[in-house]
Amino acid sequence: PGAAEAVAALLDRAAGPVLTEREAKAVLAAYGIPVVTETLAADADAAVAAAEAAGYPVVLKVESPDLPHKTEAGVIRLDLRDAAAVREAHATILANAARAAPQARINGVLVQPMVPAGIEMMVGATRDPLFGPTVLVGLGGILVELLRDSALALAPVGREEALDMLGRLKGAKLLDGFRNLPSVDRDTLAGIVQRVSELAADHAGRIAEIDVNPVICAGTRQVAVDALIALRQPLAPHG
Repeated sequence: PGAAEAVAALLDRAAGPVLTEREAKAVLAAYGIPVVTETLAADADAAVAAAEAAGYPVVLKVESPDLPHKTEAGVIRLDLRDAAAVREAHATILANAARAAPQARINGVLVQPMVPAGIEMMVGATRDPLFGPTVLVGLGGILVELLRDSALALAPVGREEALDMLGRLKGAKLLDGFRNLPSVDRDTLAGIVQRVSELAADHAGRIAEIDVNPVICAGTRQVAVDALIALRQPLAPHG
């Protein structure tokens, strides 16, 4: 109940129909889903200070309720290894944001530690008009659209059903350590799927879509490094 109430309050404070990445991660964290640590920096000096506190290498992302698709807008820079790189990236991504969406509200720049490589998974939820909330898990990162390898179930799911979803993936062998890639602890990942499904079911009246991609997984170290949550919009009155 505490998590559901905390999330309801977060959703009430949202500035638009799509939560910012930071807001979305706060929602996930309330349900016990591991998310990358981050600091919102107001300017380049603050970004450098945050990077030095986090430890290099770092990632910079523009934080805006009007730029949900950050890769396409060119407002992310990865693997920044010193203060000069952070300052240059800070200027570049803000310029790209202004070009992509001149009217966008900019809250600042998120500074995150670069999460070590692992298997990239995605966990999501949508609302089916007939069946209600559904949860989805599949291979993530840039592979999502290429492979379209995912498993779907009605939300919420228990731990056993979440494990079964992982077993249904065509790429399930990847989770067990393929070639030189790390293995993925299935029980930990099933727990994330279960909690996303509970979040979607508990807030089915408010949340239209959850997209946690990627969750970077290596053994039991599994962390969501990006997230998008879209809210359901009230129906326009007729007449």
